[in-house]
Amino acid sequence: MPEPNEACYFPRMSTLAEIEAAVDRLPQPEQEILLEHLTRKLGARPPVTEGAQRERWLQKLDRLRNRGSTGKTGLPLQEILDDIRGERC
Repeated sequence: MPEPNEACYFPRMSTLAEIEAAVDRLPQPEQEILLEHLTRKLGARPPVTEGAQRERWLQKLDRLRNRGSTGKTGLPLQEILDDIRGERC
């Protein structure tokens, strides 16, 4: 890698394949430095597992259910609609 004050020229790379090929040509220590830099810059997060994703979805569903709750107890809306439909037939 160039020194901090040294002029540096990077050839134009326009595709992901070109960038990946350039990274592959770097020595291993420089690849690790690049990875650390990108991790900090992009705020990389650990991959989300299917179980964790489902748990987040269930928590969101609970928040939505609580937000729409009237606090009243009784017949659920679906049962009321089923009764109305049954009377029409």
